[in-house]
Amino acid sequence: MSARQLAEQLLSPGPFDGGLASGVFVQVRSNQESIQFFCDLAPMLEAGGMHVVVIDAANLAAEDGLTRLVKLILAGSGIEFAPVSRLEELTLAEALEKIMRHRSRTIVLLLSGAQRLPAEPGERVMKAIKAARDCVNLEPASTGRFLLVGTWIFPAHPSQYVENSSSAFYGATAVSLARSR
Repeated sequence: MSARQLAEQLLSPGPFDGGLASGVFVQVRSNQESIQFFCDLAPMLEAGGMHVVVIDAANLAAEDGLTRLVKLILAGSGIEFAPVSRLEELTLAEALEKIMRHRSRTIVLLLSGAQRLPAEPGERVMKAIKAARDCVNLEPASTGRFLLVGTWIFPAHPSQYVENSSSAFYGATAVSLARSR
């Protein structure tokens, strides 16, 4: 799958693209290929009206990783939240819920190097992302969506993660990046 193909499917999902809402994990060969993939994908999604947040999984593995992610998402939402000290206490699901109440918007998390997160403490992060996704996407009154596109760097393979029934993103879509010739 190429960045353009994925952008088209995320922006205008067809009847067979419903699985993409569970999460998309793209296998790439290197950090540089992951960066290039996101550099190609992000502007297409933003041009389609989506809010894009890009973060490396290594930044989420730290103890304050989820707090950092919440701050990134809130900062890019364009909505003022007060008091600022209370933001430290918001879960990712609560932050997304607040954004969706104020603005109908799809937020896409581009997560580089997701293979770093399947074991503790990373699994906690992935479970929080999944819980936030479910909170927003499964809520009938929600006015927006929360999507995850993660890259997995070879030799790690995302299918091992999305096919494991005890993993947070069991059932998500795993694809390989189309190689340019």
